[in-house]
Amino acid sequence: MKQNAEAILVKGLKAGYVGRGKQDRVQRGPFTLKSTEHISPEDNASYIDQWIAKRIGGGQEIAQIGDEMVTRVFAGGIVNPDTLGTLGIDEKQILTYLKSKLSELAESTRLHENVEPKADGDWQYKYEVVGEYAELPLTVGIETIRYKGNEVFVHVFLNTPIQ
Repeated sequence: MKQNAEAILVKGLKAGYVGRGKQDRVQRGPFTLKSTEHISPEDNASYIDQWIAKRIGGGQEIAQIGDEMVTRVFAGGIVNPDTLGTLGIDEKQILTYLKSKLSELAESTRLHENVEPKADGDWQYKYEVVGEYAELPLTVGIETIRYKGNEVFVHVFLNTPIQ
């Protein structure tokens, strides 16, 4: 992947939420959000991810390299706990699987290309581009996780440059 702002989104996600990066709590008005940052002076690059969520929520990533900036906004989360109970799984198992897939697929998911579903035993990850608007430009994608054929996690993404 070439060194552009979207490449910094990938690096930041892998270093922060997916990796072992430090998660801070930040105040945005009356709201407390979780936050990770990835600064790369050698690349003249910066990344920040801030989100508010319990089981469901959303947030925003911003990446910059030189004068190029992009943002990725997301919302969604884990299905109802009663549904998880009937399946015999919990939120932690879903998030562990999500992080493993993001670590494996970070360069190809949550951007502009489909990631076709592939079964991992009872689990299945998929990312589908559902809309592209070249005049803006804007890409809309949906990330899902299924367990034994049941949808247990959904995230919707909006990807766009900041111009």
